[in-house]
Formats: sequence, C-alpha cells, structure tokens
Amino acid sequence: MAMPDSDSQTEERIALALSGGGSRAMAFHLGCLRALQELGLLQRVSTMSAVSGGSVIAGIYCSHPGDFDAFERRVREVLSQGFLRPAVHTALTTDEGVRAVGTRLLLAADRTGAFIVRCAIAVLCLRAKWEWLRTSPVLRRSSRTTILRRTFSKLLGGVKLTDLRSDRPRLVIVACELRAKAAFYFTAERLHCWRYGSSSSEGVELADAVAASAAYPAALPAIEDNMWFEKNRRTEKHRITLTDGGVYDNLGLAPFWPGRDPNISLDTGRHDRIIACRAGYALDVADSASTMLSRMNAAFESVFARAQNLATTRLYDLVRAGDLKGFLLPYLGQRDASLRYPPDDLVRCEEVAGYPTNFSAMQPEWIDRLSRRGEQLVHALVRENWPEVPMVDGSVTSRCIHTASGRNA
Repeated sequence: MAMPDSDSQTEERIALALSGGGSRAMAFHLGCLRALQELGLLQRVSTMSAVSGGSVIAGIYCSHPGDFDAFERRVREVLSQGFLRPAVHTALTTDEGVRAVGTRLLLAADRTGAFIVRCAIAVLCLRAKWEWLRTSPVLRRSSRTTILRRTFSKLLGGVKLTDLRSDRPRLVIVACELRAKAAFYFTAERLHCWRYGSSSSEGVELADAVAASAAYPAALPAIEDNMWFEKNRRTEKHRITLTDGGVYDNLGLAPFWPGRDPNISLDTGRHDRIIACRAGYALDVADSASTMLSRMNAAFESVFARAQNLATTRLYDLVRAGDLKGFLLPYLGQRDASLRYPPDDLVRCEEVAGYPTNFSAMQPEWIDRLSRRGEQLVHALVRENWPEVPMVDGSVTSRCIHTASGRNA
C-alpha cells in the first residue's frame, strides 16, 4: 500500500467499498465508518460502493437524516432487531405473503407443464423450438425476496434513489444480473448493466436496490422484471433477473477499477485511493466433501474465495503500476500478528470468528465486538500505510492516530 507522494493531497479522490456478509458485515462496517469519520477520511469519500449486507448500512448512511451519531444509533437499532422477524411479520400482515405463495404455485404449474410437453416431444421425436419450453413467461415479482424488500422499505422510510443525500458520497449498489452474467448497478442517476445499457432511476426505491443486492441465491429467489434500457441511442426492453451482488463482486471493487470505458461501464470517475472493507473470514480446512451437495458447496466457496483474493491482488498490482496512490484493506479476518501498530486492547481475530452470514437479530455484545474490531483495524492501518494523508482540519494522520490506537506515535 503506497505512501502518498502528491503535493495536492487534499484534491485526491477516495473511493470506499463495503463488502457483503449480512448483519456481520453491517456491524464490522459500522466500526470502519466510525474510524474513518474520526479521522476525517469519510468526509472525503467521493463514491461508495456496497454489496449485500454492506448495501444495507450504506443505504442507511446515504439516506438517514442527522449526523453520524444519529446514523450509528439507527444501525445499532436495526442490528438488534434483525430482519427475519420483521420479514415474517410482513409476510403475515400484508398481501405480499399471499402473492409470493401464489407466484410460486403458478411457476410450479407452468414449469411442470413445460416438462410434460418436452417429454411428449421427445417420445414422439418431434421438433419444437417454443421459447416457453425454456423460459417461463411468469415473472417472479413476488417472493421471499420481495417480502424482505418491503421490510427494507420500512427500515429506509420508502426513500427513492433520487432522494439520496447530496452531502454524502455517491452511492453505487451492486447486484448481479444472472441472464447477462454481469454486474447491475443502482445509483441515484440511473440503473446500469453494460450489456443492456442504462435505465432511469426515477421511482425506484432504495429498498429495491438493497433487496436485489442482498438476495443470496441459496436462501432468496432472484428478482425478475421487464425494464427499458437505452444503449447506443437505441431503446430496448429486456427481462432482468437480479441476485446477490456478491455473486459477481463481493468486495464491490469493480466500479473503481482504472481503465473502465465510460461509454460502456458505469462511470464513477478516477480515484486516487481505495478503502475496501472486507467483512469475511479466511477459509478453514473443512470436512471431506463426500456428497454432491458438500462438493458443490466446497467448489462454490473455493471460487468465491479465489475471486476475492484476485481482487485484492489487483489492488497491489495497481499500486505497483502507479494507477493507485494507495489503498486500505480493513479485513475482519486480518492476521493480528501482521499489524504494525495494534492497540493494546485489540479485539482479536479469534474473538469475532464464526459469526454467520445472515440477517438474524444480533446481540449487543456482538455488535460491540465486531464494530470495535473494524474501528481498531482502520486506525491501525491508516497509521501504518497513510501517515501523511491530511485530515479535515489540515493535520496529518500520524499526529492523530496515536490517541485512537492506544499507542504513542
């Protein structure tokens, strides 16, 4: 992670990426944001990308009224309550639960009919290229995911993407479009997928973006809809299928890679520094994968971990190539022994190990533990890697961090 070498450091653009990881990610990122706020760096972030659990806390930060303390109190309330019980309440007390059941039954009947027809065609040695045999015309507009979406909507106060706070970083929420196998970005200005082009964000709720980004495939169905996109001055309608952004890019770094063609990709501008908050753990050696399900799970975890490691490696490559001045990687699974300036009261890696990736209610001690580790890691890493970065008041981090880190500079 390179040292700053510019005389105009106050003009540097900083990007912030919040990874996925359910409520665990929200608690960890809360601590990271708190440290960045204390150091004056959060106020200098121009663009914030977020995935899954990271998109929930990013959505609150970029929409909730009030100062940082009010934001933190709201996040702690949300974490203590969780999302599962409110989602069940939504399913039982609104029409969304009935609609979700009805949609599932309709899809089951439709696909059963298509299967029977395919079998008949095979037996009779006929040829048929009906699109219906491959793709259901029924859109899954109601499901467990849309129930969660209503929960998010209540949490976020029904805020539209176009109503995000102008005094906060530009927010990019990342989902994955399964048909195109590409990233799908939600911003206040537009929705974007490089294969389809751009679509208007007018009328789109922040909760729509958060739900799409958090729709983990193993537990939540993808969101389907028909949308109009403009590309190369042509407007076309496309069917989209959105799932968890972590499937495509769990660290949320893709919008910030240098060299992206603004005529194709979502343009977030050039950034001098990137802060990538990663709320995951290192993989342990697991039991033998003796069943198909366990083998598929092990394969998924291997690919998933490899993709994140390659993204991290690319950060180092970009610094070496001079395309980035530096980056920070606050990592929940950080090896504590590699920290140059750990605080005396560091929340150790083993103290936060094993918290699952879900949206269940979180106990206060876990909120404190996870957020405290995020805060401490940011302070330690800034002191080690960005000692010359100026603060809001013009001072530099090397003069400020010794207080927060518990050690003398």
